[in-house]
Amino acid sequence: MKRALRKEDVSVVTAPYLHHTLEFALDSIAANGFTQVELWGASPHFCWDDYTKSERVFRIQEIRRMMKERGLRMSVFHPEQVRQYPINIASPDAYLREKSLRVMKDYLEDTIAFGTDRMILAPGWPFVDSFCEADTGRAIESVGILTRRAKELGVTLYMEEMGATSTLFVKDLAGLAKIVKGVGEPNLKACLDVVMMAQNRESAAEYAETFGEIGHIHLADCEKGGYTALGDGELDLTALLAELDGMNYAGSVSLYLPGAGHYQDPDRSVRRSAMWLEKEGTNR
Repeated sequence: MKRALRKEDVSVVTAPYLHHTLEFALDSIAANGFTQVELWGASPHFCWDDYTKSERVFRIQEIRRMMKERGLRMSVFHPEQVRQYPINIASPDAYLREKSLRVMKDYLEDTIAFGTDRMILAPGWPFVDSFCEADTGRAIESVGILTRRAKELGVTLYMEEMGATSTLFVKDLAGLAKIVKGVGEPNLKACLDVVMMAQNRESAAEYAETFGEIGHIHLADCEKGGYTALGDGELDLTALLAELDGMNYAGSVSLYLPGAGHYQDPDRSVRRSAMWLEKEGTNR
């Protein structure tokens, strides 16, 4: 039997609301019929460097209250860890690496405080001009440290392919497999980013074959390499959902729309995706 992919089953990553208040983001998500949030942990909504310890506790409580008032819950915590942020768990600099591990351990505890038990983790990043096996070794070691701490807390971690402008470690399926299998812990699972999968000419079946299961999915359409609202791009998403049906995929899915193209009017992108789900998610 085909599984209906309803809006109620799909979380929305808050990344496209970067230039709007979190209140606006949550209002938009709820108004479009979604009930779950994958909070992008970044300034100005929630970032490790924006609060004192007591302020951090208060902000978590405030966000939980804001979600509850709108009938929302957090399904996944997705802290920002790359690009301009001074966090790199694979850094060759011992001070930066240890500081980054402390930040990420705090984020693991925040995950529980937010009322969820799932978090997105990035492997850090190497320098482009000196990328070597030692870098990969540090990444695997650091991811292992965090994965074991996550296990103590009851948290499952998800790692996905990421573009080369973010990190060279997981720019394709082979790189992702090297990190995930190198750690070898059951609470570190692969997240399938649909756009990255398409760009690398990979398939959901390859993910399932490589890892035995798909832990989580970041769903979006794609046009000219960018993440677009569902139905606005070039991907055959209906065929992808059918493929996942054939694999009996019953895991979690988040609508993932990063990129400046959504910043001015993120509600439009989320609304168009909601409309696509209403039409195609239940009738295919």
